Amino acid sequence: MITLPELKSRRLVLRPLTADDASAIAQLGGKDFEIARWLSGVSWPFAEGEAEAYLDTVVGVDPLTHEAAFAITLGGVFIGVVSVIAPGDLDELPDAPSIGYWIGRAFQGHGYASEAVETVLEWGFDVYKSDAIGARAFEENTRSRGLLRKFGFKPYAMTERYAKALDRKVSNVVVCLERSDFEARRQVA
Repeated sequence: MITLPELKSRRLVLRPLTADDASAIAQLGGKDFEIARWLSGVSWPFAEGEAEAYLDTVVGVDPLTHEAAFAITLGGVFIGVVSVIAPGDLDELPDAPSIGYWIGRAFQGHGYASEAVETVLEWGFDVYKSDAIGARAFEENTRSRGLLRKFGFKPYAMTERYAKALDRKVSNVVVCLERSDFEARRQVA
């Protein structure tokens, strides 16, 4: 088992989530419908203990077989979560890890999600030794799909997932980023 590192970007520190992050997750993500509506596994209204239950599944687990979940922090303030889920999460890309993220609404529009995603993609390609990383986003989530497209993710498949906050199945676009495309983009930047 590897230990999750602290990752730093130009403005952010991405640190492993801890049990102490429950209240920040609940306040920033769980009590804002405009965040919860885009996450398939979050209830609406947010259930008491839901943040703690999530943290129980990601804190102290082997990121190579489960989920590598990082708190996105700005000047020490918790602003969201970014994670890499071990291969097997996406039926359409069973051999590739996948990435997921959310940023509190007050912190959106400043490039923090892009910065966090790029940092974790670099880490994920290195650690998982994978030729590709997948992701999925609700078909109607144009902002998230645009962010993924910016990094070179390409449409791969369509699927449906049950969204707890919406209490219905939602069409999802599954996308794939080849390592070679990620590295080529970084060389140009």
